[in-house]
Amino acid sequence: MAAEWISTQWYNERRGGTGMLISVVIPARNSAATLGDCLGAIGSSSHSEAEVIVVDDCSIDNTAAIAEAHGCRVVRSPTILGAAGARNLGARLASGPVVLFTDSDILFRQDTLQLLAEDLSDPAVAGVVGLLGPRIRHANFASQFKNLWMFYTYSRLAETRAAREGVGLFFTSIAAIRKPLFEQMGGFDTNYEGASVTEDIDFGQRLYTAGHKVLLDGRLQVEHLKPYTLSGVLKTDLERSAGLTKTWLRKRLERKGRRAGDRYYASVPLSFGLSVPAAWLLPAMVGASLLATSKTSIAAAVLTYASLLLLNAGFLRVLIRERGLAFGIQSCLFLPPDLWVSGLGAAWGIVDYLRGNRY
Repeated sequence: MAAEWISTQWYNERRGGTGMLISVVIPARNSAATLGDCLGAIGSSSHSEAEVIVVDDCSIDNTAAIAEAHGCRVVRSPTILGAAGARNLGARLASGPVVLFTDSDILFRQDTLQLLAEDLSDPAVAGVVGLLGPRIRHANFASQFKNLWMFYTYSRLAETRAAREGVGLFFTSIAAIRKPLFEQMGGFDTNYEGASVTEDIDFGQRLYTAGHKVLLDGRLQVEHLKPYTLSGVLKTDLERSAGLTKTWLRKRLERKGRRAGDRYYASVPLSFGLSVPAAWLLPAMVGASLLATSKTSIAAAVLTYASLLLLNAGFLRVLIRERGLAFGIQSCLFLPPDLWVSGLGAAWGIVDYLRGNRY
C-alpha cells in the first residue's frame, strides 16, 4: 500500500527561505490529546526552513485530522509499525538534508530549530540531541519525579567535556541527524516493536561505535506533555531497565555482525546502578531490625538506606533545588521502590534474553 499524502501546504509555504531545511518526523498513534499543541509549538518556530511529517500509525482517533489542520505532510501506515518503523517511514519521505525526530507529546521552544541548525552548521557534527527541561505543566509528584529524573540524567552529561566530543545517545524526544547518515546506518532497528523505549538507545550506540559525533546541546530543552502516576513511573522504569539490559547483553555477547571495539554508552549514572543492590537489601534489613530490635540490626538498616541516598545525592540535590525540601523528602521515600523495580527489570531482561527474546 502506497503512502497517502494528505497535505503539503505547511511545507510549501515555508520552503522559499535560504537556510537549512529541517524535516521534523513525528510518529503518532492515537495522539489527538497532545498533537495539536506539539504542532502549534513547531509552527511558531523562529527557523522557517522546516517541514513536518506526521506518520499516523493506524490511529483510531482524529490524529490525522489534527495534523491535516496544521498543514503537515501526513502519511498513514498500512499496518501498525511501532515507533521505530514509523520513524523510518517518515525519514524516507523527508525532503531536507537533516531529519529531526520528536514525539507527539513534546513541545519545542521558539528557538529549538534555530539552535539545531546552528549546531549542524559544523560539518563535523553528525547529529544533535537535546533533553527534557525541568519545568512541565503536570504538577503531581509522579510526573515531576519522572521528568526531573530525565532532566538530571541528560543535563549532567551535557555539562561534561565528553558531551562536547560526542555522546552515544539518540534521545528521540529531540534528536536530529543528517539524512544520508541515517540511511547509511540503516535507520532504527524495527525488531523493537510497539512503543519501544530502547530503539533510540540502540541507534545511538551504533552511531557511537561507528565514530560519528552526536552533540548533546544543553540549550535544547523541550517540555514533555505526558502525565505519570506512581504505578506508571514504576512500569516505565521496569520496562526501560529490561530493555537496556537486553541491549547491553546483545552488544557484549553477540559477535555476529559486531565489530571489534564496539562501545556501549550508558546514560544512566553509575551511582544509580550501584544503589540497586542496596534497594534490594533494604527490605530484608528493615525486616530483620523489626524482628530482632537490636541496635546492630537497626543500625544496619539505617546505613543501608543512607548509602542508597548518598549514592543518589546528585539527583536528590536537583530535586530539592527545583521543587523544594518537601518534594525531596517524598523522593527519598519513593526512590527505594523505584530502584528495586529497576533491579527487577534488569533481572527480567537477563531471563528474557536467555529465553531467546533478544529485543
